[in-house]
Amino acid sequence: MSLCVELSLEGARVLVVGGGRLALRRSVQLQQEGASVCAVAPEFLPAFDRLHGIERRIAEYEAPFLDGCILAAAAATPEVNRRLAADAEARGILTLAAAPEQGARAHVLKSEREDGILLACSTGGAFPALSASLLDSMRKAASPFADRLPLLRRLRRLLLDRGDEESLILLAELPEKSKEELAVLLQSLEKIKKRRIFPENR
Repeated sequence: MSLCVELSLEGARVLVVGGGRLALRRSVQLQQEGASVCAVAPEFLPAFDRLHGIERRIAEYEAPFLDGCILAAAAATPEVNRRLAADAEARGILTLAAAPEQGARAHVLKSEREDGILLACSTGGAFPALSASLLDSMRKAASPFADRLPLLRRLRRLLLDRGDEESLILLAELPEKSKEELAVLLQSLEKIKKRRIFPENR
């Protein structure tokens, strides 16, 4: 069983083991998510020279490189990847790997963010190209919701604050409502909340 989790990497130290194309891609992805990336390998592709802000260690992987990390990306040989995964698990650190048989407990999903909506898809490595096609379909399906998201966010907060059964039922129905209906509902709920906070003098 797998659980899809959005992990915040802002300011977190992350280890990338490997110096090839996969390691290059992982380093860029993780840095773009705000991580502090350290890449370790006996040698690196020349393209690494064009990366700024990524620490490089020209060395064979050893377990102490994991110290202080919350995530490790296995992008070396299968043997090194398996050793990294075992070392990381012993320290309670998640490992990303291209192949499940290399011992990793986490995998990167094909994803993109559209106007505040995070879309992600994976075939579990069976056929990565299909993930891109499915993601395109998801993007088209999500597009109509993008301009409703700010309203949905405010309504969700109001309804959860109320907490009664009727509000929870209404919360489940919100995605089916138009932008205009959401705006009217929001205005109504905010008026009710205001009356409760500042009751009229009788």
